[in-house]
Amino acid sequence: MPNWVVRRATAADMPAVVALLDGFAVGHPAEGMARSPDRLRQAFFDPGAIGYVLIAEQAGAPIGLGIWRKNYDVFWSMFGGEGLALYVRPEKRGFGVAASIMAAICDDIRREGGEYLFASYGSKWAELYERVGVGSEERSCHVSATAFQRLADLAGKPPREIVRGLPGKSLNLVR
Repeated sequence: MPNWVVRRATAADMPAVVALLDGFAVGHPAEGMARSPDRLRQAFFDPGAIGYVLIAEQAGAPIGLGIWRKNYDVFWSMFGGEGLALYVRPEKRGFGVAASIMAAICDDIRREGGEYLFASYGSKWAELYERVGVGSEERSCHVSATAFQRLADLAGKPPREIVRGLPGKSLNLVR
């Protein structure tokens, strides 16, 4: 039996969630960005939240987290969950904490009426996800920051104007 517990986080866990997300962001382009506790609260703990945070604790100390949101698969006509984050503090890796979080996410999704977990991942978690999941060669992209705003401003314009006005990739990192 593991000596940690995985549970759904509450708004009272915000300092731990922010600290774990700061650890998760190491090596990501958003590493130095301040994460707004107010926005995190809105996203995961206020009425109308878009998803759920699960936190792993050992002797009351946070050691990892998993974040997911509801999802719907139009091909299979079923509800499920999309994994948004899976993080374990480096010194706690290799003991099964990530697998425990992933199992708890699946249980949480099932309790919410879902039948699957979908997650995209980097090479860091590939072995865990691919051990139990069916993968496919897939590419994912994010349009954000100034690039997102410029693309949204093109809505309703003629296709040629949209194509000519497509923002450059570098604008995804500029606000």
